[in-house]
Amino acid sequence: MKPEYANSFAIRKVSGQDGQVLEVTLDIAYKYMETAMTVTSKGLENVATPAADPVASIVMNRQSARALRNLLIQTLGDE
Repeated sequence: MKPEYANSFAIRKVSGQDGQVLEVTLDIAYKYMETAMTVTSKGLENVATPAADPVASIVMNRQSARALRNLLIQTLGDE
């Protein structure tokens, strides 16, 4: 069953030749288990398999990535 909210986040970064981060991409997705029917020697079986549906990819430059980080720190506090 698909969740009604995004529950998986990943970050990708692009760096220049000098190693400085040029942009950051935040990938957002639903991850869930879905049921698939398979044919085996015992007949038909239900098998749970992981699945993911992409929701969005947000590309941020250095300034917007820092702004997001600061917003998260303000919201969550220093933990």
